[in-house]
Amino acid sequence: MRSNQALAVIAHGSRNENANREFLQLVCDLAGVVDDYDAVRGCFLELAEPSLAQAVEELVNTGAAQIQVYPLFFNQGKHVARDIPELVAEQQQRFPDHTIELLSYFGSFDGLARMIRTHLDQLSR
Repeated sequence: MRSNQALAVIAHGSRNENANREFLQLVCDLAGVVDDYDAVRGCFLELAEPSLAQAVEELVNTGAAQIQVYPLFFNQGKHVARDIPELVAEQQQRFPDHTIELLSYFGSFDGLARMIRTHLDQLSR
């Protein structure tokens, strides 16, 4: 594990608070199964808080020197292709002494079809 590394998982965000809570619970569950990060936070692109800026500020204030931003999006639409990279660049400018890195989005994962197949198998039991 690299020292003081954090993960910010970003989702779209919803007007439905239950949907936002469900995402934040997923991020909490993820934090329990990854040991590569000192901290894991969920954040939203729009419609809900915390925003990416709020999450990055919190992570910086708790000592994160390196922050990886993971877009939990299925497709490379405008949010993945333009909006999130712009937000990450803004945060890098805001915190120039930190490394803020954008990871590839969830939908680009090569094993996604197999993961869906596993889920379908579980549903049919």
